[in-house]
Amino acid sequence: MDEELDIVVFEDEEGNEIEFEWMFTFEYQDQEYAVLTELEAAQSEEGPTDAYIMKIVGNEGEEEFVAVDDDLLEELTKVVEDILQEELDSEEE
Repeated sequence: MDEELDIVVFEDEEGNEIEFEWMFTFEYQDQEYAVLTELEAAQSEEGPTDAYIMKIVGNEGEEEFVAVDDDLLEELTKVVEDILQEELDSEEE
């Protein structure tokens, strides 16, 4: 059974489109963040190797993704690791 994917498309500095799969959203300190992986890597046999954490900002009814600074990224990475660990633990029960 195929699952519908949430796809987000970004452009790199050279104008090339890169597709990302929107894995999940979480809140931290009253802000909303998205965890994204490159679609091509997510669909490979090895699965996704990198995840990107982006802040979600509402702008005139549309969502925009904003990069987070390195200090905050460290905190957010720990939050995401905790979320994923909780998910694994609940699957084992």
